[in-house]
Amino acid sequence: MIPISRKVLLLVILVLAMAACNDPTRLNSKGNKATPVNTLAANKVVENDSIIVDDFHYPVDSAFTTKVLPTGIFHGDEVWNNASVLQWFGLFKGQDGYYLKQTEIKTERVNDAIVDENESDKTGWSVQALNKDSCLILIESLPFLTDRNIQSVKLSNEFIYPGDTVSIKYSGINYKIYAKGGKKQIPNQPDWFEVWNYRLYITATIKGQERKTLLIAQPNGDDRMINIIFAGDIDGDGILDLLIDTTDDYNVSIPTIYLSKPAANGEVVKPIGGHKSVGC
Repeated sequence: MIPISRKVLLLVILVLAMAACNDPTRLNSKGNKATPVNTLAANKVVENDSIIVDDFHYPVDSAFTTKVLPTGIFHGDEVWNNASVLQWFGLFKGQDGYYLKQTEIKTERVNDAIVDENESDKTGWSVQALNKDSCLILIESLPFLTDRNIQSVKLSNEFIYPGDTVSIKYSGINYKIYAKGGKKQIPNQPDWFEVWNYRLYITATIKGQERKTLLIAQPNGDDRMINIIFAGDIDGDGILDLLIDTTDDYNVSIPTIYLSKPAANGEVVKPIGGHKSVGC
């Protein structure tokens, strides 16, 4: 039998323990305050810099309908074996500006300095467009693509952070590209931010109809910020198209093509293809 004084002591300890479990200001295992949060408020910063991050990614590979391919050196699983026999259009930059032109490409096996153990091993790929000018991206041939010169748009910002808006007037149409999400400056790096729940949109009024497209959704972006590589009319319908590197990882590149001709009613553009490659 437990003496009365010990019973009282155990009761006091139990009451204190229960109170501590219900204390919203207690420290968690990481030393941060565990504060009650609204799980629907995905873009809010809560006490002591705790951040609620969603898990929404867009675009995803399963939505792509067209192959795209940069030029350069790649790992063995980043290029298709039959890539050289497919029909391609290249987006090129020449002395007189940008243009789209059908092109042949050359692929060959090369040494992968990251993966191959010996210099004689050749598990990597080299991809070249058979054109003297610089190639931004190769696009698998589509019925509506033709050789043409392209007037490009020089953006005021290549990197668009949450809260930023870029206005563009192109072929008589006004566009806005803007971003939503959370943003916090990284200490000792005044030009760089931690970003979470990132959303990038484009809007325009075309033939009297207001259109809006979600371009990108990423849970976070503190490693590398999404980069708009090119803006101009690639598919020839007078509406702005985009080439965006949609990665949020410093060691990954995902150039993605957005075209207006395949876009659904009410949208400005549609992502048709992207190519993922890893550095090291």
